[in-house]
Order: sequence, then C-alpha cells, then structure tokens
Amino acid sequence: MLGALLTVAVGVVMLMACVSDVRGLRIPNLYVALIFAAFFPAFIFAPEAFGTWWEHLGAMLVFLVITYLMFVWNMLGAGDAKYGAALALWVGLQGLMPFVLYMAIVGGVLGVMSLVLRKYKPVKNPRAGSWAETVQDGGNAVPYGIAISVGACAAIFHTGFVFHQLDELIKIIH
Repeated sequence: MLGALLTVAVGVVMLMACVSDVRGLRIPNLYVALIFAAFFPAFIFAPEAFGTWWEHLGAMLVFLVITYLMFVWNMLGAGDAKYGAALALWVGLQGLMPFVLYMAIVGGVLGVMSLVLRKYKPVKNPRAGSWAETVQDGGNAVPYGIAISVGACAAIFHTGFVFHQLDELIKIIH
C-alpha cells in the first residue's frame, strides 16, 4: 500500500518538475530529493515490485556518471543529471535502456520544438526566464526534465512496476 502511494507521489513530483523546467529551465533540488528519498520506503514495503537493490543502485550510478559527463561537456544541465539519476533509481537496470531510449526520442522532439520556437517566435509575451523566452531570444535551451520524466514513465511501464502498484491500489480500494 505504501509503495503504491509513494509511486503516485513520485508521479506528482515528476509533473511538478516538468512544469518547473518549462517555466524556468530549472528542476529544484527538493524534487530530486523527494524522488530519491521516496524510493527507499517503497522498496522496503513493496520489495516484490522491484528487483534486487543493487540493480536499482547500479542504474542510478550508471545514469549519474553518464549525465555528469554530459553536464561537464555542456550537453545537459546539472538539475537534469540529478533528476534523471533519482528516477533511474526507480527504474533499475531492467528499465534503464527503455528509459534512455524514450528520453532521447522525447528530447529530440523538444529540440525540434526549440528550433521552431526560435525561428517563428509563436509565443507572444513569454514568461520571463521561461523556456519560450530563452529560446525566442536566441538562447539554446531544452526543458529536458520533460524528456527525463517521459523516459522514466515508459521504463516504469516496461518493467511492469506500475501494474504491480495498480494491483495494490485496487486491493486498497476494495
């Protein structure tokens, strides 16, 4: 039960991270900390929904190392690296490849959207500091938190974790 509730809470935090990233190209550390911290009680109270602990820790470490290098090379923001690593903890090694695949696809779509925003400037009076303002003013920006969130959701569905949590919620309701 607690695992299912924490999963829903993480989904809400993911949505909040996406909104924050679009509005200000920033993912607050609090969101990352909440996602990271929620994993441990979820794992303890619903171990059957997860693989082994080392698979999840391994996924987080692999993702963090790769995204840290991307940050160093100015390919990704630090918030995106931390946010993605926290979500990689949830998907584990089994979900890591779908996570990266869907994240890359959605990231590509967002990149194209940035180019369209820059060229056509369709947003009139964009919010100060927002993705739309940054790109329409000639900056290079992509709210990659959206791609990370979509990739994590796809990976969580791929691993069957969500279906297990839905079964638990249904048991609670009945």
